[in-house]
Amino acid sequence: MPKAIRDKIDDYMNCEDIAMNFLVSHISRQPPIKVTSRWTFRCPGCPISLSEDDSHFNERHKCINYFVQIYGYMPLLNTQFRADSVLFKTRIPHDKQKCFKFI
Repeated sequence: MPKAIRDKIDDYMNCEDIAMNFLVSHISRQPPIKVTSRWTFRCPGCPISLSEDDSHFNERHKCINYFVQIYGYMPLLNTQFRADSVLFKTRIPHDKQKCFKFI
């Protein structure tokens, strides 16, 4: 991975997953595992996360644009593949949650 990207990750502390997907896609010429702007997981009992702040997504967009500039092209490929958890779309009683405490 280019040093400039590692340095950017240290500055933002917010886009290491994107940098890793860029690297894997660059080397393998395969689509990334997951790079999205928002994740729809809801967990009422979980602590507040980074992604609840709008600046989080702005920084991630800046990282993507910067990585494209460093690589000289967009290595992330589009895909229609989707891998969901076992509980995705599973009907669970209202008194239960799909929230895993120790993942």
